[in-house]
Amino acid sequence: MRATWLTDIHLNFLRPLALQAFYERIASEQPQVLLVTGDIGEADSVVRYVTELARLAPIYFVLGNHDYYRSSIAAVRGAMERLDESATWLPAHEPMRITPKTMILGVDGWGDARCGDLESTVQLSDWKLIDDFKKAQHDRDLRIEICRRLGGNEARALRDKLELSAAAPQLLVLTHVPPFPEACVYAGEPSTPPWLPWFTCIGTGEILRAHAEAHPEQQILVLCGHSHGAGSFKPLPNLEVRTGGWPAGVQDYGNPLVQQTIEV
Repeated sequence: MRATWLTDIHLNFLRPLALQAFYERIASEQPQVLLVTGDIGEADSVVRYVTELARLAPIYFVLGNHDYYRSSIAAVRGAMERLDESATWLPAHEPMRITPKTMILGVDGWGDARCGDLESTVQLSDWKLIDDFKKAQHDRDLRIEICRRLGGNEARALRDKLELSAAAPQLLVLTHVPPFPEACVYAGEPSTPPWLPWFTCIGTGEILRAHAEAHPEQQILVLCGHSHGAGSFKPLPNLEVRTGGWPAGVQDYGNPLVQQTIEV
C-alpha cells in the first residue's frame, strides 16, 4: 500500500492557488492512503482541510497544537469525532488493520515538560491561542502542570492502544510531538534545552520503549513532526522514529512538503 506522509503543513498559510498546487503535488504521489501527523490548519479550518485531503485519498491523522488555535482542546476534538469515514482521526479509534501485516494507531501527543530546561523563557503562541492555556499565559508553573497532565493523558491513551495491537507483525504509530529528545530536530540539529520541554512528549516515549522491549518481534515505525526539522532516531532495533520537517535554511510556514511516500 502506498502511503504518503505529511506533517506540519499549516495549510491556513496558503492562498487558494498555492493550496491547489499542493493538493496536485500530493496527488502526483498516487497515494492509496494519506498519513498526516498534525498541524494541518487552525481550529476554524482544520475540518475543511481534512475533508479536502480526504478527496485525494483516505486519510489517517492526528492533530497538532496549531490545530487547536483560537479554540479549546475539547471543542476541536469533538469536531474530529464527528468526521465521516473517509477521514480517520486516530485518537478516536482503536488500532486499525490497514494491510494483512500492519496495524495503524495514533495519539496527538503533547510537549509534557519532562525534559530540557524547565526555566525556559521560550514563549509559544499556544499560551495565548489555545483556551486551555490562557489562564497560564504568565504562570510558568501552571503551564508545566497543564503540559504534564496533557502529556500523561496522551501516554495512557497510547499504552491502551498498543496493548490492543501486540499481535501485529508491523505497527505504524502516528503522533505529532516527538516522543524522544533525540527525535526533536530543527535546522538539521538537535533541539536545544529551552525548546525541549514543549517539543518532546517523554511519556509517549516511555510507553513506546516499554512496548518495543516487551515485543521484540514486532517492528514499530513512529511518524511525528512538530519541531519542523527532519530526522530519524532508532532507540531499539525494532523501534524507529521519523520526524518530518524541512532541511536547514528552507522556508517552512507557507511551504508545505510531502515528507515521504512509503510502502506499508
